[in-house]
Amino acid sequence: MKKHPLILILLGVLMAIAGAVMSFAGGPPRADTAAIAQCRDRLKGQDAAMLQRCDEAAFAAAMTATDADAAARAISSANTAEVGGNTIGMFLLGLGIALTIGGIYASRRRLGAA
Repeated sequence: MKKHPLILILLGVLMAIAGAVMSFAGGPPRADTAAIAQCRDRLKGQDAAMLQRCDEAAFAAAMTATDADAAARAISSANTAEVGGNTIGMFLLGLGIALTIGGIYASRRRLGAA
């Protein structure tokens, strides 16, 4: 890669952008439509912010649960999916920044050596 630092910089920037989008545009996983409808039905009369939270899988599972074990499994599954996606996004962001800095360093060394 010492001969092509521009490729390293471009790859780093693309990975950093992809990681940033995954990390910051993500969020809690959405619940299925049946769970959303049950949650909103159960929370009738609550404010709009509380009804909006019914879109989140973990919250909808907690509000519609009839069994504590099933609710715990559903909430854990939703949280695991959120953490996994965020971890991949942060990894891509960090690797992209490192590749970009490495490419800039390699290009400056190449210019200084020429």
